[in-house]
Amino acid sequence: MARLLETTPLDDITVAELCREAGVHRTTFYAHADDVHDFALAEFSRGIDRLTAVAVEPASESVAHVAGRYVESMRQVFEHVAEDRAGYRALFGSSTRGVFRGVLDERMRARAQRALEVWADQGVVGAPVGSAAQAEAAAFIAGALVGVIESWALGDDGDAAAAAARVSTLMPGWWPRAE
Repeated sequence: MARLLETTPLDDITVAELCREAGVHRTTFYAHADDVHDFALAEFSRGIDRLTAVAVEPASESVAHVAGRYVESMRQVFEHVAEDRAGYRALFGSSTRGVFRGVLDERMRARAQRALEVWADQGVVGAPVGSAAQAEAAAFIAGALVGVIESWALGDDGDAAAAAARVSTLMPGWWPRAE
């Protein structure tokens, strides 16, 4: 898929082309995806899922250490996007843009929700308390992160660490900063 996306818009890639490129039969493809867009969404979402899973132990880690792990996770997301920028540009520039943004929002929202729960458990001053306040804050943060990921994918910046640091400074004032 990545090689095809370097030369062909996602909306123009056919199942036959994708199967030829991958060396698989169409029946194998259809056992895993309904169409090319569905396949692309699943593939690129899996990459984000691997990178945004941040296991935390609030009772045994400092607030700043946990914050640092979230910044590191974001750096990895930017590196991943940069490595397959053509694919991400294709998804953000195709008819699946809204669906892809929704998929990313879902992942980022879960990640933000977990962070907010950790901050509440650790008594971070100003962090939202209660399920409604945390859900709203998670939605706000996730929407911003998806926008930043899209901007990063469509741009040419290659410094993932600097981008992650910038995102960290854009987080709400009560969001803990890394060590």
